[in-house]
Amino acid sequence: VMTKYTMQSTRGATMVVATLILSLTMMLVLCTHPAMGFAPPNSFATQQTHHHVFQSASILKSSNDNSGDEARRLKEKADQYRNEAEQLRLSLGLKRIEELKDDIVQFMTTEEFGSTEQEQKKFTELKARVEELVRSSVGNEEAEAMLAGLSSFSSNNNNIMPVQSSPSSDVNVALTEEEMKSAIALLGSLPIPVKDTLAKTAGYPDYDSIINLEEFVNNLYINKDASTEKLRRLYFQAFAKNIPGGTDIVVKDSNEEYEIEGLSKAIQQQIDERMQNSTRAMELFPRVVQEADEAILPREIDANVVFQLLDRTTFMAVEKPMQVEGGYIIRGENKRKTATQLLEVIDEKLAKESPQWQDSFQISFVEIYADSSEQLFEDALLITPNKFAPMANKLFAGVVTAISLFSSFVYCIDTFSENEAVMQRLKEASEQATSGIVGAYDLTWFNELLVPMLVTLGLAQGLHEAGHLVMSWSKGIKMTPPTILPSQALPYLSFQNRIKTSPKDYTDLYDFAFAGPVTGLTVSFIALLFGLQLTTEVDQSVAQLLPSLPVGFITQSTLGGTIVDLLLGGGDGILINQDPSTQIPLHPVAIGGFLGMIIHAFDLVPVGSTDGGRMSQAVLGRVWHLTFSSVVFTILFLSSLFNDGFNLLLGFLFIYSFTQRDMEIPCRNEIDRVDTGRAVAAFVSWVLAALILCPL
Repeated sequence: VMTKYTMQSTRGATMVVATLILSLTMMLVLCTHPAMGFAPPNSFATQQTHHHVFQSASILKSSNDNSGDEARRLKEKADQYRNEAEQLRLSLGLKRIEELKDDIVQFMTTEEFGSTEQEQKKFTELKARVEELVRSSVGNEEAEAMLAGLSSFSSNNNNIMPVQSSPSSDVNVALTEEEMKSAIALLGSLPIPVKDTLAKTAGYPDYDSIINLEEFVNNLYINKDASTEKLRRLYFQAFAKNIPGGTDIVVKDSNEEYEIEGLSKAIQQQIDERMQNSTRAMELFPRVVQEADEAILPREIDANVVFQLLDRTTFMAVEKPMQVEGGYIIRGENKRKTATQLLEVIDEKLAKESPQWQDSFQISFVEIYADSSEQLFEDALLITPNKFAPMANKLFAGVVTAISLFSSFVYCIDTFSENEAVMQRLKEASEQATSGIVGAYDLTWFNELLVPMLVTLGLAQGLHEAGHLVMSWSKGIKMTPPTILPSQALPYLSFQNRIKTSPKDYTDLYDFAFAGPVTGLTVSFIALLFGLQLTTEVDQSVAQLLPSLPVGFITQSTLGGTIVDLLLGGGDGILINQDPSTQIPLHPVAIGGFLGMIIHAFDLVPVGSTDGGRMSQAVLGRVWHLTFSSVVFTILFLSSLFNDGFNLLLGFLFIYSFTQRDMEIPCRNEIDRVDTGRAVAAFVSWVLAALILCPL
């Protein structure tokens, strides 16, 4: 009974207000049109029109007394245009009034009502149409005065509120199956705040509460006419909820006023954290990328060239390009099957839309540290220059190379220093040379012993560099000339090559890195075996002049020491168990092979940007390579602290810290890893390097 009484009361009030609205509207519109004969003669519009016409006529007459007829014709033409405009306006107004009248009559005579809320919603719609018609017919001040006469239009009356839609699966919406699929696909690609806003518009608490997406799309379609202010408020709430500190922000519905101070602080906090994260993300990349010359760095306009080419079929960006040290990053999700396909599509679009862009810049698909604590890293497009200049000065690199070559030559000569017979003959030759006797001394015998050692070292290292060169040529990778790094315990430590252009992917980087040290290590291993065989076959006169290595140095390598002991001492430990200072004579080829094996094993150590480090990065990815490299470095450092005598590891770590601690420059595709076969080969090579470098 109470419900029926309430509905009847609401219906009666609605009919009275609607009747008043209709009468007022028709009177108002008719009274404001001079063409109907009801407009006051001194109305503002009429005064303004006549004023401008008479003013124009007066000016014309004052300029020329004979132009009076022309002025009158202009006045008549102006009156004609004004009357036609008023008639057109009246016709349009009458048509809208007639439509509104029919809707109001239909509303008043309807006998069946679904609920009080439906009546209120329909009444609110009619009220809005009346208000719009009044405001479009008269000035704002007159409209406010007339509308204030009705309580339904009073700004202080909140009895009638628009009804918010709620989820309902009973409403059938005319959406085709294809439209429904497209809508659901689009929803999945939207940012979280937008999803929550749409969910609230359709009557759901948030997007996560939606169970049936098709039902949600239907409800969203029903509420497609939601006001801009409502959407703005809902988005404000959803956006505030998804940023740090956003839950503390207050949103006021009264007159749509927002307390944005809290939001501003929260946004600033997020920006600060994002800037820190961007710097943290670039820590995975070498200094040559981060500290690139500003003259070659991409600008915002260059980054936007890429951003405008991205869409839901290629890469769904979740933010605009963000500037970082060395370029720009664009976070998002790859919509292609593989990273290679994504880069191919983007390259094709760039070649078509901006052909000159790729002459200076490149796009790499890489992993960076994630902003969220829920995951360690995320995918992003990295926009950088397409060439990376080495940081080392060419002159400085040349000086270091010259010093290393000289020290290598001296080191090889020093292997004869413990042989008294050799030193005595060299002393005699030196005395004869200082005495000025021409041709009195002959060093052919010494050169015949020294040259094989130098050739063995040079051949292994030359083939090492040839492996890099062949791979760089076949893969389209540009590299710098090698810089020879010096060492105190070895002839030299390594030949360092810097990559100047990005490899296509991790497979190309792996092949480039693997080819060099494995080739050099193989040649050195063969040379060691061959040299040990020659050691056992030389005659007694030559054996007295052979160079030598101390036992303490030979035992620095588990694999090398074991091979020497096996082939020369029968494997019983007779040689390696002697005093560390005891000298073991070896053929120069054997010494060259032994030294080369250690040198190339150091190149395989998986740290930084050594060849082994490049292989580790290709197998594990940039993030996990950083972790693995740190573990290996720690193990080597602790091992060097407990190693007496010849400390090869400490010398390597010292030089490495200055020259190769950075990771490699970004590949174009750093998402796809190398295949299983390459990963197994990398693991075997690291185990082999560990056997060579671990002391007995």
